[in-house]
Amino acid sequence: MTLLLGWIGAACLLVGGVGWGAQVARQGVTGRMLLLTVALGVLGLTLTARAFLAGSDLPLILGAVGALAGSALMVFTPRRE
Repeated sequence: MTLLLGWIGAACLLVGGVGWGAQVARQGVTGRMLLLTVALGVLGLTLTARAFLAGSDLPLILGAVGALAGSALMVFTPRRE
């Protein structure tokens, strides 16, 4: 069960990173989105850290790297407006 929650946490980290990158790319971070991305990040880190302490480090690594990559991808991808 802890491993499954770790993967859910990795997905939360990834979604939070992509959401943050999308907000930064629009050059206007709203309070709601800031709260949502921080909440997803905290939830994701909590779940992946528990999986890490239970002996599975892959969700933590993939979640953290995926969040950074997703955020960078959203920021540096050109958009048509």
